[in-house]
Amino acid sequence: MIYLNNAATTWPKPEPVCKAIDDAVRTMSSPSRTHSAEGADTANAMEQARATIAGFLGIDNPSRFAMMPGCTYATNAAIQGLDWQHGDAAIISGLEHHASSRAIRLVAERRDISFHVAPYKVGEPLDLGFIEDKLKQGNIRVVICTMAANVTGEILPYEALGALCKRYETPLLLDAAQSAGIIDFKVRDLDPELMVFAGHKGMYGPTGIGGLYVKEGFRLAPFAVGGTGKDSGRHPMSGKMPSEFEVGTHNAIGIAGLAAGVEWLAENGVAKVRRHEMALTKRFIDGLADVPDARVYGTTDCEQKVAVVSCNFGERDPKQVAAYLSEKHEVATRAGYHCSPLAHETIGTLPGPGTIRFGFGYFNTEDEVDRVLEHLKAMEAVGV
Repeated sequence: MIYLNNAATTWPKPEPVCKAIDDAVRTMSSPSRTHSAEGADTANAMEQARATIAGFLGIDNPSRFAMMPGCTYATNAAIQGLDWQHGDAAIISGLEHHASSRAIRLVAERRDISFHVAPYKVGEPLDLGFIEDKLKQGNIRVVICTMAANVTGEILPYEALGALCKRYETPLLLDAAQSAGIIDFKVRDLDPELMVFAGHKGMYGPTGIGGLYVKEGFRLAPFAVGGTGKDSGRHPMSGKMPSEFEVGTHNAIGIAGLAAGVEWLAENGVAKVRRHEMALTKRFIDGLADVPDARVYGTTDCEQKVAVVSCNFGERDPKQVAAYLSEKHEVATRAGYHCSPLAHETIGTLPGPGTIRFGFGYFNTEDEVDRVLEHLKAMEAVGV
């Protein structure tokens, strides 16, 4: 199989990740819930993993990094945990994933607040002038922005946005699902109030693990409550990070795998991984020039995007193209709306069938790219 769905989940995982998961299954018990040497060892290993992941991301205080069941859960915790007041508003980009767009719509329905969608155009995926005009109104509770779009791969101007939010003293929530481990950034430098992460994408961890960063001094109400293994004799939650958000038994196995993923990334270098992925992306985009009726959405400037290419081929349904690649040539892609109908509305593919998305990863090769391009060129001849 040629796997080109790395924007959803990177695959295969590096061997150290597989080994760490296997070791964790065999040796870890219940962290903070077992009075034994094994339980203490598991708790210590999890905290070491937290420090490793936080250090990789540039989070100086690991306690500000909460382990979550995934990036979507973390995003809901961030958005629904804000101190929303009647008359508040939010600003979101036009390229947001369901994790953000559904969460803000839910809050809008429940709390009677509003939200604004920042305009988009190719080469300017986020209209900062529009955002500043809205910030001047003074009722913006939060600005929510993906750092890189999961549909088009475009990198949004998150640094300039951060500076703008600071100027107007407005909290910023950055979605790093498509950028953590992919773009070389440090949380300490960006200094957002909130940031969410996916472990199973660019950080090469397993599924079912993600993270939430909450800036020191920023108050966020708990999204879910329950046992944390700490402060068990009190009825209310502790109000302390990170246990305030880590309810239920920790996914110690996923955490171990994610820590191994970031250690592998640190050893190989984020810049090296990105160079390889973007070389493949450029090779693919350049090759599409020879594929009849190919249309790429968003920028084709590889300096301004991550290794994600969404496209269509004439009037063909993208799901038809994906089925042809999968059934005839064992090429894995993803077609449709990619859990981002707002982004597809923004780029003009909804209403409509969406796009077929190609997501390149570190373990893909030039030969695989060339073979996929040949399969696409042959579509008309074989009646697709």
